[in-house]
Amino acid sequence: MTVNSLSFLAFLAVTVLVYYLIPKKTQWVCLLIASLYFCWTLGNGLLGYLSLTCLSTYAAVRLMGRLDEKLEKQLAGLAPAQKKQQKNVVRKQKKRILAGALVLNFGILVLVKYDDFLVGNLNRFLGIWGRGNLTSPGFLVPLGISYYTLQSMGYALDVYKGKVKPEKSFWKTALFLCFFPQMTQGPIGRFPDLAPQLFAGRSFSYDNLAMGCRRILWGIFKKAVIADRMKPVVDTIFGHPNRYSGMTIFLGCIYMSIQVYADFSAYMDIVAGAAQLFGIRIAENFRRPFFSMSLAEYWRRWHMTLSGWFRDYLFYPLSISKPAVRFGKIGKKYFGIRIGRLFPAIYAMVIVWFSTGLWHDASWRYVLWGAANGAVMIASMCLEPCFRKLKQALHIPEESRGWKLFSMLRTFLLVSLLKVFPGAGSTKEALKLLKKIFTDFGAELSYEAFFPKMEAMHLAFIGVGLAAFLMVSIFQEKAPARANLARKPMAVRWCCYFLLITCILCMGAFEIEMVGGFAYAQY
Repeated sequence: MTVNSLSFLAFLAVTVLVYYLIPKKTQWVCLLIASLYFCWTLGNGLLGYLSLTCLSTYAAVRLMGRLDEKLEKQLAGLAPAQKKQQKNVVRKQKKRILAGALVLNFGILVLVKYDDFLVGNLNRFLGIWGRGNLTSPGFLVPLGISYYTLQSMGYALDVYKGKVKPEKSFWKTALFLCFFPQMTQGPIGRFPDLAPQLFAGRSFSYDNLAMGCRRILWGIFKKAVIADRMKPVVDTIFGHPNRYSGMTIFLGCIYMSIQVYADFSAYMDIVAGAAQLFGIRIAENFRRPFFSMSLAEYWRRWHMTLSGWFRDYLFYPLSISKPAVRFGKIGKKYFGIRIGRLFPAIYAMVIVWFSTGLWHDASWRYVLWGAANGAVMIASMCLEPCFRKLKQALHIPEESRGWKLFSMLRTFLLVSLLKVFPGAGSTKEALKLLKKIFTDFGAELSYEAFFPKMEAMHLAFIGVGLAAFLMVSIFQEKAPARANLARKPMAVRWCCYFLLITCILCMGAFEIEMVGGFAYAQY
């Protein structure tokens, strides 16, 4: 059951109706039952894996919570030295509990998602000595495992650090981890932000209903009119790259950037709208990333909950770790104080972007994709003074509209170029296509070279969709577009709704089949 299907919309309508008809104190139970049913429909053993994560996370946070409660009682009347000693003892105990939860849950993720990758590479390594005939268990990967694993372990880490108190109810913990709108593609929620909303009782609100439905409708428009209309041309180019020139392949990278953004942000609109029907605000995952003026800014605007997770739970701890400090000293010794100060951040970024690449897919082409993103940002950090001096020498005002537009276009083209890695079928093919983009300029200036296997009418539909998407994004950058629409006269609002529905029915593509219905569900 995908979130853009009629079955999901019917399921959502029934859940909303029941939610507001039952007593407020039991509304969270309604959400839990609906979430478990939704997970069951996704199959591939998701409920089993999810149950293990819920049990292990609940056990870990409760044990750490009890240690904290015990420590508070023990500290009364102790001398300062004894307090410090007791705190160290408890910290070590909590660290062992946390380590057990991390090893178990990330171990499940690695075993299920990366078994083929690990076995294949181990066989290649053993093949050097004429050995290696290991067989992958061939686990079915449940949708959403990458997302709920990060969410659960983020919660455990926050309890370990004392940022949040552990939830005492197992079933409420389970609801936090399996709330159905964010199960298959996130966003990756934080316990202090999401959990209180899930457990609170609410009365029906027409404003929440209207705002939620508007957002769902907008998401379906982006999915059907833009993302699913663009997917065939992207598949055609990357499915048969030998037929096309470097120019067409680069255009395929650009099309893929737009298609993936429309697809993923459409999902976010649908699930955020679905949550708002219950009066729940889930975390935003996008802030118009194609308006970014640098790659670093792009990643602060794209998939923000994933970027935030890696920043808070991986980058920051790594950048102040002992290896990072030692690395910084080496940098200062051989490269000077300014560059040396960047070495701890560089150390952390290398690990973060290697992990980000692997999180997206168990393949070396995604590792290279992550490494390329990290390399560009590390180079930008190191060369920033040189760029500043160059702009001063050329008298380029950074706040000028022209420079901003140039920076946005440059960032968009760079992001698109890196799509050659996820677009290609293998690491070898990705490198081959990358070379072709920069060496093969023998393209014919024909319609087929620009839009392979794309009917003119479908191209017109996409053009209409992209124009609407861009216009709304520009308005949204300045002020909330949906809130502005809500303040318009009823006639204006309903004309907009009718126009959107008409566009969806007349211009949308509904025959596309993908893993989970959306591109990022496979991650």
